[in-house]
Amino acid sequence: MNLNASQARLARIIAMAIVFAAIILYASRRPPRPSPSTAPPTAFSAERAMRHVQMIAARPHPVGSPDHARVQDYIMTQLAALGTKPEFQRATAVSTRFQVAGRVENVLARIPGTSPGGPAVLLAAHYDGVGAAPAAGDDASGSAVLLEVGRALRAGPPLLHDVILLFTDGEESGLLGAAAFVREHPWAHNVQVILNFEARGTGGRPSMFQTGPGNLDQVRLLRGLGVDATSLAVTVYRFLPNDTDLSEFFALDTPALNFAFADGVERYHTSEDDYAHLDPGTVQEEGRAALELARTFGAEPLPRPKTADAIFFDLPLLGLVWYPEGWARPIAILAVGLVLVAIVRVRRREQRWLRDLLLGIVGTLVAVGLGGLAAFGAVFRAAPEIGGPEWRGLYALAIAALALAIALACWALIRRWASAAGAHLGALVVWAPLAIFLAWKAPGTSFVTTWPLIGAAGAAILSAGGPNLRAARVVGWIATILASAIIVPLLYGMSVVALGVVGVGGVAIGGLTPLLAWLLASDLEALAGPRPWGTALFTAVLALVVGTIGFVVGPRYADYPSRSALAYAQDADGSGAWLGTSAAYAQPGSWAANALGSGARAVMPGGGAAADGPPVWLTRMLEGEFSVVAVRAPRVALIAPTTKVIVDSQAQDGRHLTVLIRPAPGTLSIGLRAMQGTVLSASVDGRVIDPSHFRYHTPTWQLSFAGPLESGFTLGLTVPKGDSLTIELTGRSAGLPSLPSRLIPPRPEHVLPSQTGDISIVYRKVRF
Repeated sequence: MNLNASQARLARIIAMAIVFAAIILYASRRPPRPSPSTAPPTAFSAERAMRHVQMIAARPHPVGSPDHARVQDYIMTQLAALGTKPEFQRATAVSTRFQVAGRVENVLARIPGTSPGGPAVLLAAHYDGVGAAPAAGDDASGSAVLLEVGRALRAGPPLLHDVILLFTDGEESGLLGAAAFVREHPWAHNVQVILNFEARGTGGRPSMFQTGPGNLDQVRLLRGLGVDATSLAVTVYRFLPNDTDLSEFFALDTPALNFAFADGVERYHTSEDDYAHLDPGTVQEEGRAALELARTFGAEPLPRPKTADAIFFDLPLLGLVWYPEGWARPIAILAVGLVLVAIVRVRRREQRWLRDLLLGIVGTLVAVGLGGLAAFGAVFRAAPEIGGPEWRGLYALAIAALALAIALACWALIRRWASAAGAHLGALVVWAPLAIFLAWKAPGTSFVTTWPLIGAAGAAILSAGGPNLRAARVVGWIATILASAIIVPLLYGMSVVALGVVGVGGVAIGGLTPLLAWLLASDLEALAGPRPWGTALFTAVLALVVGTIGFVVGPRYADYPSRSALAYAQDADGSGAWLGTSAAYAQPGSWAANALGSGARAVMPGGGAAADGPPVWLTRMLEGEFSVVAVRAPRVALIAPTTKVIVDSQAQDGRHLTVLIRPAPGTLSIGLRAMQGTVLSASVDGRVIDPSHFRYHTPTWQLSFAGPLESGFTLGLTVPKGDSLTIELTGRSAGLPSLPSRLIPPRPEHVLPSQTGDISIVYRKVRF
């Protein structure tokens, strides 16, 4: 290699590094500065909205708590100050997604348009939170956005259509407020467009991540709004076991967009989801989009035109790119056609093209497999030692460098027998069926494979075409930039923002990095240079250095806290009392393990309990079923829920029971579970519980009731004729009782209460 060739290789490597760095910086860009309170009255101001966040998120306010009522009153007062006529919707709500019901109090206001009372635009956010969190991000931010958008709309001329501001209750308990609005409120029939605002963190760029079917009409309005959006997220979310209020709103069968932000997910549902950690720039970006969309939908004809779904994604400089989903298959066929043309062109120049192609296929698949396995091994073995790696960009970069080293090593090995053009064909052939599969089975994700494949195949065709090397280089650079601009932000968002680099996010980086590298064979060849094994070794050392830097100089505890929650549980029918926590929180050396002490014992769901060990019902004490670690604790005075049979009758279809269940004062929720007997059907406060759309089905009947009134609620049950029924009741209240003779050490700063926070539980069984 002469000096000019060395210089050209170095220049190309530098250019590639600049391209990738620019794309990563674009993917990780921060929201803009928030607008001050002096902004024009018709504009959205995050400074004004953050005042609402500060008031709403002053303290945790789960359903049934005193602060829950405080937040209600605040929202009502602010809506009245806007000149609206706010109202409560009080109802017993029954979730269609979960085995949950509860007493909810939605807060609503209607901003009239020039055609009042007709079709309306719904803006929704929930105002309740989990027990551990002040809930600044999730979802005081959404409530503040609604209040500030309402103020800005009132400051301007009326729109054509009404805008409904809905502050739902009980979302954290199981989407209860949304369910009650959809099924019982008269305004639900007016709703023609839904905008829902959620959060899964404390900052970052807002994302539009979920829509209803037929989203092309709504998606084309998102361009220029400053929110990230991709049909990949929409498609994947439709298959995930996750829900927001929009899951209940879908019953209205109207266009819908769901927005959220997810940076700072390590504080999600913890005590640091507070005003101090919420990024005002995030609120600004989300609020500006909400206001513009509300004005657009409120001024244009309703209902919206019926359209198909869209494929859409964000590109640097270009912004949001969108086209009808029906184009997915023709574009995929075009991509595969270009691959076939590339094979024909290479075949004319390479005598052993078929052998080289097969070697390229093997090399690509081996590189992908080894990259995923290496990432899996690296993150899971290092996770306990490297200080909260889940959301660290440096660790994601280290995994990517390790995977690139593997790709380079596989390339070096295959290039001993195959030409660069032939090996590249193998990578294209691996990508081609992926493109076809996604275009047919999940078209919303197809852009991830089709456009990079089109660019790479075009570069391969020109490279094999003879003398026109300048055009081949230009197309090659276009292919590199296009593929990187699509896939690198996807990997960043998947690992660093959404899933973390420990687990699926890290494995995705490990597997997809070699897949991308082999697709861009000319870049891989330039990186490998005349000493490919040395380059692979250098890249592996670089991965180790980057990972070490992340461990040595990166913040470990302050920015990446650990979670905790303790529960005091007492058996009202016996003498047992326990202090425990989820086994996930009680790893050796953790604060929870030290708080419980060396006498703590574990119990698993469905497992047997030792005579002197924790009872199995403790596995259900934290609103779900988890492996639990617990230690015996002294008994204190706790009051259990009471039951009173109102109706007990026999009919043709079975025995009918109506039971009044009354909570103890301060109860946040009551769990019910059939231990013996079969429940054929159930209702609560006269509302039928329909399990047909539940996310999860359990072998035994169960129900959780959130926010019960002191007067209680009625449970209707139908069981087989002549059967008896035994139900366990679990009453949950906030905080731990004072436990004489047991000192619970204070939490260190990096250990945060999470989810329910510390709670007290009283358990009993009732036989009917």
